[in-house]
Amino acid sequence: MAEMPTWTLTYHARPMSLNVERRTNRFQRAPMVAEWRDAYRLLALESKVPPLEWIHVEARPQYRTARSLPDTAACVGSVKAAIDGLVDAGVLPDDGPELVRRVTFEAPVVDRGLHSDRLVLVVYGPEA
Repeated sequence: MAEMPTWTLTYHARPMSLNVERRTNRFQRAPMVAEWRDAYRLLALESKVPPLEWIHVEARPQYRTARSLPDTAACVGSVKAAIDGLVDAGVLPDDGPELVRRVTFEAPVVDRGLHSDRLVLVVYGPEA
């Protein structure tokens, strides 16, 4: 059995948290969503992620300090926008459940050696 091909896409910015999303309206969130969506569109194109039949996505948020460390999956808004960016890049035609079959969230980790907070997405595709 062959291993699933993977692509690791990393955007160096603090992921949007659900706490911020709850305190803002959709008009205030729109620029943040657009930033994350475009960032992952560009990362997918730069990494040459090909069109895929379906994907699994693993979110790995990483922070420089433990100050205000968010809960696991608090970055769901950034991940949703990132998946939309994959659609914009042509990796998938849509982001429905038949195409995005699984999204998992690892607990946030602290790495004091980082220069900035970041969100690492690992995209798994079907076996070749």
